[in-house]
Amino acid sequence: MSLDLQIADWLNTRPITAAANTLCELRAQVNQDIIQQQGIEQDSSYQTSFWVTTSDQAQIQVRVYTPYAMVQLQSNPALVFAHGGGWCLGSLDAWDRSCRLLAESTQHVIFSVDYRLAPEFKFPVPLTDFFTALRYIQEHALSLGLDQNRIVVGGDSAGANLAAAACLLAKAHPEIQISQQLLFYPALDATMHGKSYETYADGYGLTTATMAYCWDQYLNSDSDKTNELVSPLLAQSLQGLPEATIFVCEYDPLRHDGEQYAERLREAGVLVKFHFLAGMIHGAIHMTAITEKANAIYDKIDL
Repeated sequence: MSLDLQIADWLNTRPITAAANTLCELRAQVNQDIIQQQGIEQDSSYQTSFWVTTSDQAQIQVRVYTPYAMVQLQSNPALVFAHGGGWCLGSLDAWDRSCRLLAESTQHVIFSVDYRLAPEFKFPVPLTDFFTALRYIQEHALSLGLDQNRIVVGGDSAGANLAAAACLLAKAHPEIQISQQLLFYPALDATMHGKSYETYADGYGLTTATMAYCWDQYLNSDSDKTNELVSPLLAQSLQGLPEATIFVCEYDPLRHDGEQYAERLREAGVLVKFHFLAGMIHGAIHMTAITEKANAIYDKIDL
């Protein structure tokens, strides 16, 4: 299918942003761009937050979005979510509207985790932060009004990488029970060998060069690239992982990662719900102010 016409128009007409001089400026630009793509604020779920202490005594925030219909209920299903942004960008605020839409569309309580960012905190810190929050939520499921057996992990792009890696990490921690994984256009192979890195290298928002930059910010050295907790697609075994819902965009350098991961999961006996977003580009869940097809993505989620 050809590129969505509304997305094509947006790509051709969006203003050129001055190059950021610092990582702090780049983070602010990306956050503002994400918010502008989403349009009006979504009036959805009740929001609160709490803090979780990591093993090195850092405090990370977890923001909670409860669907209106579930505010007074107990034993609710949950989705522990990691935002995208290449492990070095993104924020709770920029992903706020998407989390509200996720809460109402999935009828799950969303726990959005403010994991620490690279390059200040390289691998494995963003992953262990996310996993620490997941552990806390599971251990406190009763007081949080959750069903301990219905806790999903999810994320978009780099956040989907953390969610997929958390499922692999949980294999060594049987006390952590993950019911499903929800992955939006996941980054799953740091070697970047997928053919889509060449086919959609430039001209569709996210570029292959940007992904190389993000991987470089996240990793300590090239030797990290084949670690399965960095590159879940390269894991020796995917047997026993939670069932997966995977979304990939047609015009996306990361398309191959998601397609191949779905195939490998199925080969390992894992149930996979696969959604190919024809005509869409990376970051599609945010583009609710750009194309009506973005809202339709939320309607496809079945957890």
